[in-house]
Amino acid sequence: MAYETILLDTSDNICTITLNRPDKLNAMSPTVLAELKQALDAAKSNDDVSVVVIKGEGRAFCVGYDLSEKDWIISQFPADFPDGVDIDQDRKDIIGLLDYWLDMWRFPKPIIAQVHGPCLSGAGEMLAVCDLVIASDDASFGHPAGRDLGIPPTVFFWPLLIGMRKTKELLYTAKSIDAETAEKLGLINEMVPRADLENHVRALAVDIAKTPVNHLEILKSSANNFYDNMNIEKSTKQAAELDAIFHQSPTFQAFFAIVRERGMKAALNERKRLFG
Repeated sequence: MAYETILLDTSDNICTITLNRPDKLNAMSPTVLAELKQALDAAKSNDDVSVVVIKGEGRAFCVGYDLSEKDWIISQFPADFPDGVDIDQDRKDIIGLLDYWLDMWRFPKPIIAQVHGPCLSGAGEMLAVCDLVIASDDASFGHPAGRDLGIPPTVFFWPLLIGMRKTKELLYTAKSIDAETAEKLGLINEMVPRADLENHVRALAVDIAKTPVNHLEILKSSANNFYDNMNIEKSTKQAAELDAIFHQSPTFQAFFAIVRERGMKAALNERKRLFG
């Protein structure tokens, strides 16, 4: 089928999904998420697919959720609600988004994220539910929206992936880290030169695809079970509740008051002035 926001290629038992909004630095819109799900559903039922690779077209892997009103990821665009979004609807929306990522976490076949350039905020949710991450030496990771816009409900699985202290540091400061630091922390599997990224990921995927796909599914389940038995779903649902509360804060509302009055660029400039 034809897609609007992704590219799809299947060969050598590898399904490659490319986020294809380079003009938006591959920011995720409702259409992106719907098409990504369609591609993954097709790959799940395709016996000729053993491994999925997700990458981005252009200068970035993905800068997170689209902040424009047209492509806002959930039902209430906050700038349209001077008195604040309805918290009950917001909670439902956030839990629906969380369920999307948990469904991807349970995708039965290995998913490799091929990351170059920025991988920020909501893109960290995609990163969290992928099995392996190979990043180029120009990649960066972080949640700059943490100062004022909230916490994605998976909290990127950071407490499990990089430990509690680094999780708190990155959430409290909203700073980004480079690929070398991400590799040392265990956020990614490996950093490679940008020029080698495509071939390196392809070789890894080809190697993984040598394992029978039914064995890959068993191996993936055996690892994921450790985290499911820690009750990832309960922790993330609690984070979704906290995200809805965050969206009632004066700082969140002030950001979107600027959006309403002067536009998104002005709001982002004000964030930079306030927080660096």
